[in-house]
Amino acid sequence: MRPFDLVVLDLDGTILNAYKRTRISQAVHDAIDAVQAVGVPVTIGTGRTLDYIRHNIPGDFHLTHPVIATQGAVIGDPVTGRVLSEVLLPLDKARAIAAFVDEHRYTTAFYFNDAEGRTQIYQNARGRTADEEDLLHHLLGAPAALVDSFSPLLENADAHPPIKVIAFNHGLPDDIDLLPEYQRRFTPPLTVTRTHEWLVEATAPGVDKGSGLRRLCNLLGLDIRRVMAIGDSDNDIPMLEAAGFAVAMGNAGEHVKAVADWVAPTIDEDGAAVALQRWILDAVQT
Repeated sequence: MRPFDLVVLDLDGTILNAYKRTRISQAVHDAIDAVQAVGVPVTIGTGRTLDYIRHNIPGDFHLTHPVIATQGAVIGDPVTGRVLSEVLLPLDKARAIAAFVDEHRYTTAFYFNDAEGRTQIYQNARGRTADEEDLLHHLLGAPAALVDSFSPLLENADAHPPIKVIAFNHGLPDDIDLLPEYQRRFTPPLTVTRTHEWLVEATAPGVDKGSGLRRLCNLLGLDIRRVMAIGDSDNDIPMLEAAGFAVAMGNAGEHVKAVADWVAPTIDEDGAAVALQRWILDAVQT
């Protein structure tokens, strides 16, 4: 008997390097293939966009099930790019973030989905070195359109709201942390979380990876108690709490490990592969 009906994997810090573009390790690749071969589908739960997943992930392990993208704001088909569900930021709150960012000039990216689910990224970063540009492209996504300010994107009465906003919380004066600043200004109602030590993200009210997992299970007719989730960061906590069985990576913070049912080795030790072997492949073989 299969121990789970679905596995949901975070990307950055779980199976992908969180600081530079790399491939999924062979051990993790092989474990995912083996898990799917015994009848347990594997999907993704990430802050990255559906576009990113479509163009960078399916070939690595043959995704067939819908994925949770953009911090849970989007449920989409990784093969066709069809958006099955999306939740946009309220336009007034997006305008408030834009006004705040335009005033303070913090490096930021706004993400908009078109009718076909393609994501357009706008960011205001300029005058950086090539290495800094590469880092931003990895963390924020590429290609991005450069803008001097975000408010004009949202000023029309019929403006399309963004799907999320990312603040680049790195290289700031020591006394500035954008997480409490965003929380003070924009929560409630928005959901604001640290998704990487250098990133703070804002999504619509109640939207996180946990709500995304619940919507995905409803869509697929699955019992969420039979889902195994693996993650490493603050934004994974709602997903780990929602899933029936939660695995935290060994490189996760203690507050993430505290909500897990089991702690895997680190990403450098192929912890996701170890978890899949122990809790699925070994269980099926016994």
